[in-house]
Amino acid sequence: MCGICGVVNMRKDEPVSPAVLTRMNAPLEHRGPDDCGFHMDGFVGLGHRRLSVLDIENGRQPIANEDGSVWVTYNGEIYNYPELREDLARRGHRFRTRCDTEVIVHAYEEYGEGCVLHFNGMFAFALWDRRRDLLLMARDRLGIKPLYYATRGGQFVFASEIKAILAHPIINAVVDFNALAESLLCTTLLDSKTMFKDVHSVPPGSIVVVQEGLVRKHRYWSLERDSLRHGDSFDECRDRVRHLLNSAIRMEMVSDMPLGTLLSGGLDSSLVSALAAKHATGCLKTFSMDYDLNAKAHGHKSDPHYARMVARAYGTDHTEFFFRPDEYFDVLKDVTWHVEKPVELTSPSLYLLYRGVKPTATVVMSGEGADELFAGYYFFLDGEEPSTQFPWAPYVDKVCALLDPAFQRETACSDRIRSTLAQEMGALDTDDALNKRLYLFLKYYLVDMLERLDKTSMASGVESRVPFLDHRLVEYVVQMPSAFKSTAKSEKILLKHIAEDLLPLPVVARKKRPVPIPIDAATLVAERNRAERLVRSTNSKIGHYFDADKVSEFLRKRGPCAANDDLAVYRTAHALIALDAWHAAFGVAA
Repeated sequence: MCGICGVVNMRKDEPVSPAVLTRMNAPLEHRGPDDCGFHMDGFVGLGHRRLSVLDIENGRQPIANEDGSVWVTYNGEIYNYPELREDLARRGHRFRTRCDTEVIVHAYEEYGEGCVLHFNGMFAFALWDRRRDLLLMARDRLGIKPLYYATRGGQFVFASEIKAILAHPIINAVVDFNALAESLLCTTLLDSKTMFKDVHSVPPGSIVVVQEGLVRKHRYWSLERDSLRHGDSFDECRDRVRHLLNSAIRMEMVSDMPLGTLLSGGLDSSLVSALAAKHATGCLKTFSMDYDLNAKAHGHKSDPHYARMVARAYGTDHTEFFFRPDEYFDVLKDVTWHVEKPVELTSPSLYLLYRGVKPTATVVMSGEGADELFAGYYFFLDGEEPSTQFPWAPYVDKVCALLDPAFQRETACSDRIRSTLAQEMGALDTDDALNKRLYLFLKYYLVDMLERLDKTSMASGVESRVPFLDHRLVEYVVQMPSAFKSTAKSEKILLKHIAEDLLPLPVVARKKRPVPIPIDAATLVAERNRAERLVRSTNSKIGHYFDADKVSEFLRKRGPCAANDDLAVYRTAHALIALDAWHAAFGVAA
């Protein structure tokens, strides 16, 4: 796992500056603390920071083909690279390393842009084809690995993280007001936006090509492409899902560095840990976390309690982390810098967890993606179609009412979000309301979640792998009837059937719990007061976005806002605090 960056001078009026590329590469050091490298070719420059996971001795990047006409800088893991390497060698390609990076170069030579369809893994790469004067960038199907770009003054600038793009002297940190409104109202950003004006995210499953001064973008994979539904029975689906998940975990166990799993004691991470333990050559390392106040309050219902059950059942080398609430709040500034957007509630917890994991394991697997595939969130149980709002953002109207009227008019945020929602709800050829909801989660919420997963883990130089998002498994599950996933009485039905002969019964029957955060009555009041001060302060960086009186009414649950629950108040207070922290971290210009 690594960090990549680069520049293409599309005007070809001067070569890329090595000093500029070095400046861009520097903010990515946390992603690749083991090594760095560059390739300069006149009007093109590629940079790389390396976290050594495979072929530690020989896998330096950027890496080239035999004659140096094709170069790649790459972040990710191609899990099926051994099979691809063998096939490409039979076709006459010569390999100098054992790393998966070199497979990308030769697969491109063999298949062109279609090489991405041969990869099973998580990846973001930029490939320079000198003969065709072409830069090819690609991102994996689900968006597990991030990739961003900006075009200004004839310069095409790209990187794994936005901070590297902002290190280029012609790119300035300017707020995108439309993205800011989306972040507040629906927590996810639409249409490949970032929080920074004119800096874009490469969409999942997409390719971006820069050639002859032009930039073109197209999708090579999408969730919408299959409208047909397979007719497998429930038992056939159960067996097929177990086979695909087991296959994904087996493939993802490959590493030349210490590997473990995150084990929360929930169904998803416990399944991953159980299957990984079966494939481990030695004692599998597992990790759980909570806050000391939560552990004391919940006791035998806490995450570590259930994680211990699984660890004992499979004899893992288990480590528990118990953080203090003040640690959560102390790291907010650092987490914001790494995540590059106003952080949601769980990001500081993930950051602390990965920081704790790093001394013991460089690679970990987790259960992310299962909730979005198998309907694991509580609001899937109500059976209603989300016709007016994104299901993970239930406070859109209430939060929109807190915005300054002029800001509302400028961004047209509410209407734009609803228009996007209506368009997306019609994209799938199905009347299955739950599967439509899950489609929204996979296309929007999951991408945002994976972004923070990548950045909170890579902040400590830890590679996080997500076997539930093996594209073979995703393609199969999205076509399953929703009745196999969730009903009004139970969630994750099919996964629970798989887990019955793998996990302790209390783990299978346990209700889903979110990533732990430190929240109690005193914290709620403190965060509410802090948020209110921020929007009223004359020095506030965020006050001009809001109607201060309406914010106070919302946070103190007065008047029309009296029906607000405590979670809505806490989430909103946190969003305002996080927005202020983002402005401060990047010195963003309005």
